[in-house]
Amino acid sequence: MTHPLRIRRVLGDRPFAEIGDPAVVAVDPRRGDLVVGGDIGSIRWPPLGTAAIDGWPRYRIGVFDAGDLRCRHLHHSYWPVNAVAFHPSLPLAAVGTGRYDGSWDFEGELLLVDLESGAVTSALAERREVPAVEWLDGRRLKLMVSPEDRDSDRAFTHAHETVIEREDWSAVGDRTIGLRELAGPRVRRVPPPGAEPARDFLRDRAAAAATPWDLRRQVRAVEALDDGRVLAALEGARLECHLPSGELQWAVADLDGGRQIHVCADRRSAWVHVRHTGRVTASGWRRAGNVVQRIALDSGRSLEEFDPGHAVTFTADRGGRLVVREAWPAPGQGQTVILAPDNTEAARFTLPNHDVFAVRRGSRPLFVQRPEPGTSERQWVVALEQVTDGTPSVRRLFPLDWDGDRTMHVFAGPGTQVGDDSLVHAATLHDHRGLLPHNAFVLRRRLADGAPQWVHGCDEPVTALDGDGRTVYAAHRSGSIVAIDAGNGRPRWERVLHVSGRPVVPLSLTAPHAGRLLVGTVDGRILDCETSTGR
Repeated sequence: MTHPLRIRRVLGDRPFAEIGDPAVVAVDPRRGDLVVGGDIGSIRWPPLGTAAIDGWPRYRIGVFDAGDLRCRHLHHSYWPVNAVAFHPSLPLAAVGTGRYDGSWDFEGELLLVDLESGAVTSALAERREVPAVEWLDGRRLKLMVSPEDRDSDRAFTHAHETVIEREDWSAVGDRTIGLRELAGPRVRRVPPPGAEPARDFLRDRAAAAATPWDLRRQVRAVEALDDGRVLAALEGARLECHLPSGELQWAVADLDGGRQIHVCADRRSAWVHVRHTGRVTASGWRRAGNVVQRIALDSGRSLEEFDPGHAVTFTADRGGRLVVREAWPAPGQGQTVILAPDNTEAARFTLPNHDVFAVRRGSRPLFVQRPEPGTSERQWVVALEQVTDGTPSVRRLFPLDWDGDRTMHVFAGPGTQVGDDSLVHAATLHDHRGLLPHNAFVLRRRLADGAPQWVHGCDEPVTALDGDGRTVYAAHRSGSIVAIDAGNGRPRWERVLHVSGRPVVPLSLTAPHAGRLLVGTVDGRILDCETSTGR
């Protein structure tokens, strides 16, 4: 039976997309296949990360065919890949992972990857960082293992070297290498090779196969234009534009990349914002900074830009107004700016203890009003009524928590307005330990009083949400898209996304009209999909 969601084409596709930013590349000397360790990035909502979606393994280990560079196996890792070594005779790779956790411990694993079946064994009995691996022969594997915690002598500069011996490494089971076998002399740590050699290797290998590779990750926003073009903001580009044919028309390069897109009322330009991170470049240290920029959609040229002095988040209304709001409290400097549909500044004001409620197609800007520190007040959804002489007037609509007072914190996720009187939005519940199992939701509420019209429980947090009036589409961290009947809240269908046989995770989406869905993925691809409302 034909599924009601079909991927028509994939924009931004390339070899090695599955592993994100490569850190380690190793080539099997016998078969020529590649094992690549990479970083796909973390998932956060809102786009600047005031509410992290925790517990998601951001690191990847991919096994790629030497000929067509097809990904044969893909594995998740909770720690970065440090080193890869191929067994001299078995179809087996030893992979050392791990890092310092920033607090106390050096955590990681020794993974044994079967290159034929794809099976993975985690061989260490306890978590320990493995900075280096090397096969001495078919029976002996030399490891470099970090100390257990930061209190160890020279913990950040040295590690322990040991040799593990097994008669048949293909028969090694999970957690069968104990701590005693990891004891060994202290040696200086091997410094990591850095990402650039791995990137250069993949770039050269892909070019030799006539399939160019460049780093792309985290498509944080996608939009469809009336003329059939597709816009995307992602890590690697502030904004890029694809023609109806799928060909890339232009791109504004940026290592950190755009976070959100607001297409202006004239449909000839779009606003984006960027949060730069400090990093070392060829010209020296580049400081962190922020940019809000309007870009011409015919060419990608900059029309205007400004630095707000702090990170921001966008939200817009149906009339074309754009609210540029500080992403978190910035005392003494954080201001909210409203841009009119003609892109002129309509108002500027301070609004403490409020977060933007990122609602698509809203009839007016919404905010989440946080309680004063130290009080037991609830969070409220409020609407911006007007701004007079720099003083905003907001009206409380309803509590964010739709089910009474809770001891847990409610985070508002992405939303969309349905008709003139209803709001559909995602939400997650946290306690002091983080996201709670089975406490992610999509719900429809009356704008007048917040009364739930339906509540749809989810097993996984929602990463993006939009709707076409009849159907609400919710993307999940698990890789699935769920279509929900906007009228009664019943799921119409669910689809786990795959590209070239490998699962992908949706990070952004838009439903420009009935029957079409654009999905941006964590690995830098854009899925142009056809949908139907069949069950």
